[in-house]
Amino acid sequence: MSELLHDRVHFQVRDRIALITLDRADRLNAFDPAMYLGLNAALERFRDDDDAWVAIIQAAGDRAFTAGADVNALNDYAAKGITTGLGSLLLDTSMVTDKPIIAAVHGHCVGEGVNLVLGCDLVIADTTARFTISEVKIGVNPVDIPLKLAKRLGYAKAFAFLTPGDPMDAQWAQSAGLVEIVCAAGEVRKIAAGFATRLVSECAPLALRAQKATLWEAVFGDEVEARAQGNRARTMIRQSADYSEGRKAFLEKRSPKFTGS
Repeated sequence: MSELLHDRVHFQVRDRIALITLDRADRLNAFDPAMYLGLNAALERFRDDDDAWVAIIQAAGDRAFTAGADVNALNDYAAKGITTGLGSLLLDTSMVTDKPIIAAVHGHCVGEGVNLVLGCDLVIADTTARFTISEVKIGVNPVDIPLKLAKRLGYAKAFAFLTPGDPMDAQWAQSAGLVEIVCAAGEVRKIAAGFATRLVSECAPLALRAQKATLWEAVFGDEVEARAQGNRARTMIRQSADYSEGRKAFLEKRSPKFTGS
């Protein structure tokens, strides 16, 4: 039976596989504060459920895995003088769980969506997937995304992905090392479920968890100062005129006019 967490994210466990589904299709599964709360709650449920050995993160609707941060919600925050983000993912700063997490991506995967899949252990995408990191186009710097991208893709590929922020298709993402498996349109949930079933049926769960923990620590164990530096810069940038202009231009569907202030 599926449980809806914070009116945004469905969670259910079936045959030792946890299905975590972003369910805000009318807004392209954009992240508002409730979406962050719902996803984090689902990740904690997975972590703490002894009957769940593998998780799949997927999304409702046909058009998007997620459109990233909800710019309307960011504008509402700014109008109230709030310069912090809408929330944060537990996967930003922590492994959360040593149990494997698979991302099943279709359609648009923007900003926070890319950050989310970078926190997963394996990414499966169908041919409709388009990965975009566009924060610099609305006047703010991403922090967790460059940290993870540099380690997964290497400096040059990460820079090309981030700058100037054009959408990259599933084939590019696979060749760069972001996506492991590309499948036909509409097949991503099926392929992800099949892979998760193999992990559940073929792999010793304690050994699999220890293996993931070893990999994670080897790759992500030294990010503390880099993240702190990025967050200090972002705190200042969120108070800038350019950040305000970037949000307005996005909502008005026009090119921004940045001034460097």
